[in-house]
Amino acid sequence: ACILLFLFCMQMCISPVYWLMMSELFPMQLRGVLTGGAVSLQWIFNAIVAFGFPPIMEYAGSTTFFIFAAINVGSLIFVMAMVPETRGKSLEEIESHMKEKFGEKPKEAEAS
Repeated sequence: ACILLFLFCMQMCISPVYWLMMSELFPMQLRGVLTGGAVSLQWIFNAIVAFGFPPIMEYAGSTTFFIFAAINVGSLIFVMAMVPETRGKSLEEIESHMKEKFGEKPKEAEAS
């Protein structure tokens, strides 16, 4: 029953945000390829968690939950630091912001 409650809450609350953010943050020219890659990585990490959790639980006991909690806190810090607010911005504005923040920086001219 608890697993079903978790799945219901996950799918109705936080899971759609993942898909929304991918559609907003990836550049338009690469959106399809990057979304496919992100979804593939998501399933790979899902498999790692699913197959890795039982042996870790057997080895570390209840400490396993603190390990996963620490990973989640680290993820939260990363998202808060790196993912921009997109509310009220067009896709073009978001793409421009991402290019400014993460795009290739122009090389300074070397003195000859």
